[in-house]
This record gives sequence, C-alpha cells and structure tokens, in this order.
Amino acid sequence: MSCLDQDRRYCGNREAEKGRCRTVRILIYTGKGGVGKTSIAAATAARIARSGRKVVIMSTDQAHSLGDSFERSLGPEPAEIFPGLDAMEIDPAEEARQAWGTLREYLRQIIDEKANGGIEADEVLLFPGLEELCALIRILDIYEEKIYDVIVVDCAPTGETLALLRYPERLSVLADRLLPMVRSFTSAFGGLISRRTSVPKPRDLVFAEFDALVKRLNQLQQILRDRDVTSMRIVTTPERIVLQEARRNFTWVNEYDFGTDAVYINRIYPAEAMKGYFSGWERMQAESLELAEQSFPERRIFRLELQEEEIRGLDMLERAADELYGKQDSEQAVDPVEIFCRESAFRSEYDPKSGLRSLVVSLPYAAKEEIRAEKEKEDLILRVRNEVRRLRLPDLMGSRDLLGWDFEDGTLTLRFGNSYHKG
Repeated sequence: MSCLDQDRRYCGNREAEKGRCRTVRILIYTGKGGVGKTSIAAATAARIARSGRKVVIMSTDQAHSLGDSFERSLGPEPAEIFPGLDAMEIDPAEEARQAWGTLREYLRQIIDEKANGGIEADEVLLFPGLEELCALIRILDIYEEKIYDVIVVDCAPTGETLALLRYPERLSVLADRLLPMVRSFTSAFGGLISRRTSVPKPRDLVFAEFDALVKRLNQLQQILRDRDVTSMRIVTTPERIVLQEARRNFTWVNEYDFGTDAVYINRIYPAEAMKGYFSGWERMQAESLELAEQSFPERRIFRLELQEEEIRGLDMLERAADELYGKQDSEQAVDPVEIFCRESAFRSEYDPKSGLRSLVVSLPYAAKEEIRAEKEKEDLILRVRNEVRRLRLPDLMGSRDLLGWDFEDGTLTLRFGNSYHKG
C-alpha cells in the first residue's frame, strides 16, 4: 500500500518518494529535577534502538546532562551513539534567535530609541520561557522530517514544561489581536515614525516571522495532544514530597489535555538495604508505593531500584532498561513504544450559572452501589469494589467542598462548590 492510501499526517515527502510511510512516536520524559529523568529517557531510547528502530533522543532541558548519560559530548545536531540511535542537546537561546530574531531586533531598536539608553533592551525582551519553548519547536522539525521512528525527549522539570505547553495559546492571542493593530498603525504612520526617529518602518518580514512562530507552536501543540503520537511520561521517586509533586503534575497534564500513559518510580531502595537502622524507611517507602498505585489509575507504572553504580554509559543504561522493561528477547519484555493508556484520567467542567465545578470520571465497568467517594484535603478518594483511586484535585476544586455526585452510563460526575450551595 502506498503512502497516499494511508493517513497523510504520518507521510513525509522523503518517505513518500520511497513508497512507504513512517509512523513517528514521540515520548516526552519529564519530572522534578534530580529524579533521574535523563537516565530513564536515555535507557529507554537505547532499548528502542536495540530493537531495530531508528531513534533520536533530544534534551530540551537547559541543565543538559544527556551527554553525561552517554559519556560523550553532544551538541545541537544529531550525533550517532550507535547505529540506530542519535542524540542531541538543544541550545534554547539559538533556537529562539532563529525563531523570532527579526522581530526581537526591531523591538530592541524601539526600546533603545525610547529609553535613550536608560534601560537595557535585553532585560525588557526577556520573555520567561520563550527560549525553552522555541527549543521544543525542534521536536516538530524532526517529526516532520520522518527520518526517525521514535523521538525521545528529555524535557524540563514538569511544572516548567506545562507552562511552556500553554504558551502557544497566549501567543495566539497576541498574534490574533495585537499584531493586526500594530500592522495597521505602522502602515498608516510608519513613514512618520521613521522620519521623527531613527527606528525604521517595520518590514512585513517582522510580522511574518512572528506569525510563522505562532503557527509552528500551534502545530506542535496539536501533535503533542495527539495521544496516538505523543505520550508524556512522568518520572518520580518514592520520597513523599517528590511523589506529591508528581501527583500534582499528573493532574495538570490531564487538565491541559496532554496524555500521560506511564509513570516511572526511580531509586526504590531494595529490601536488603532497609534493614536495621533504615527499617522506618521501609514502611514509608511501602506507603509511597501504595500511594503511587492509587494515584495514577490505568497508567503503566515502571519501577527501578536504586542502582549500585551511577547510571551512565551504555552498559549501565541497558542494565537499567532490562530492569524496567525485561530482557530484550524475553517473552515478558515490554515495548516502551507501546501506548499504555489513551484515556483521560478525568475532565473538569464549570457551570457559570451555579458557580459549581464538576469532575467527570469514566468508570465503565462499575455499578453505582460499588462506588464510594470522599474528599480528603486536596485529594479525591474513589473506592470502586476493592480498588482505591486517589486523585489530586485541580486547584479550583481542591479548596471547595464535595457537594455530591451522580453516576449514569458508566460516568461519575462529582460536584464541588462552597457549602452554601447545598440544598
């Protein structure tokens, strides 16, 4: 079957000329700084490449440590680690320069002229997160080339990543509302501005560049929200503080409609290390692991024990991959490229008339009499038969009361508001 007969979104020109399609998967690894996210992403990329697929792993985290994991120097262009696996570390500042350098330079001239040297233009033009966001555009570039079967992304810490993923919506507002007014103004008065100041009348290229940036970011957002293409994977450790942040991040990812299909619990202390003096840690770790099982329903949970040596170099990375996914050729081996879950954990709704917010959870195989729901601080606890789910509530519900719930056709709807709504 030719490319033209299949889903066109997976068909790049290069592959179309060869008469075949390449379905690209994107795996995004994120988590709190210091949890071992880079090591797990690198181990996963190596495992996938050993299975015969062509893989690139890229770091968009400014605190690059991907090169340390592979024990080699990396730059902004793909470098071969071994046949089938390439790696790269993106320079966010350079990506931002390429993405909106012309507009930035024009704004710099305006600021310099207006401030008469009294303010540093570079400080004014520092939009938090924009450089890192431009780095993510490289994901889209590589995706569209269709050279690789799998793109593994070692991303910034989760909260920062989610802020970046919302950025395209804000830039769209700027592009749709503000820039047309600026265009009209400069068309009418640009010549006058140029004569009265040293600032040149802006060329169409200035606006076209920003339009192109917004368009690319929106394209990237669509791909990252396609759960048949992209899976976000959260890395945590069993420490309670770290796990609580992972639970919040899982809620935020779900709220922004990005799909998380797996959670990795790294640095689990082995049983033999928890004897004697550390026996108290054994109990706390067991409680944290149980909390993790309850907090990420339907998601695949991978566990990795604390290793005797630092996870760096191909031997250690492949040993970690064996523990995570099973031996490469064994019948029990898990394919990291698999989509482990496509469903949302929940969705939230708001009724402006009543002021109530609702959390909607799919429970297709449950019966109403089997369901128990209660709120404990900022958590929602669901008991269905013998299963316990503990979801960290979105911020706008965590501070409200659980007023009641309904269950119909496999859908549980829980209503949250202030106590005066009752009755």
